[in-house]
Amino acid sequence: MGIIVASSMQYENAIKKLFPQGAYWEEQFADPKSDVSLFVRAKIDELIRFRGRMSNLYYESRTETCKELIEDWERVLLNKLNIGKTRPERQELLLLKGNDNLNFAMLQNLAEVYGFNIVDIFFYRPAFFGFSCFGINRIASPAFWQVIIFYVDTCGSSDQIAQFEASLQANLLAGSIPQFFYDGGKS
Repeated sequence: MGIIVASSMQYENAIKKLFPQGAYWEEQFADPKSDVSLFVRAKIDELIRFRGRMSNLYYESRTETCKELIEDWERVLLNKLNIGKTRPERQELLLLKGNDNLNFAMLQNLAEVYGFNIVDIFFYRPAFFGFSCFGINRIASPAFWQVIIFYVDTCGSSDQIAQFEASLQANLLAGSIPQFFYDGGKS
């Protein structure tokens, strides 16, 4: 898919249609040295450059096709850079992390490895309206992070809590802050 960059002639015709109709404007377009013709040609080059860049950004916005912004994707999704790996290997790691990793069944399977049971999960993202932040400057803009509260039943075995938390943290996105409550409220 992507964003299609049209030909110069298509952009020229589209821009000309934005001008009023009449003999004066036809005369201006007929003269290649008129200000109107020069303006249209200058805008065509800018539109082609802009649409080309938009097409590139479309591919950069997807983990499976990014090249230029792969390090930024790794920072956000993985919280580390994989500079020693090839780009296809790095993209594969990004795809694994980006695929619905907050699926309750997947998280429950992870808990069962440690003999635990996830009772409930609650997501908290602070509310904000427009550019207001209500004095929240501690971590980042509220749009970039969320707290995930896990209610976990340890089923009587609490000796692997640290390993469970580390394993779960490794599966969360970088902007996710987990909070754990064990066995009915003990954190």
